[in-house]
Amino acid sequence: MANIYKNELVDLTTTDNTTIYTTPSDSRAIIKSIIVSEDAGSGSTITFTITNAASAVFSLFKDKTIASKATTELLTHPLI
Repeated sequence: MANIYKNELVDLTTTDNTTIYTTPSDSRAIIKSIIVSEDAGSGSTITFTITNAASAVFSLFKDKTIASKATTELLTHPLI
């Protein structure tokens, strides 16, 4: 099976839950990095969760504060 590399870029403009990536049912994903940038100039608080097919929710980051105009690398090691 060949490796497929994806770069997902999302501009979050609401406080609604947003799906960034869905792993196909016959595959596995390795997330190498998660970088967020606050570009509104007011600071933000984010929650980053992973949900599996059985609807089990795992909070990777809960109420993580991102300072005004700051960029933060949330994940520095691969997550499988």
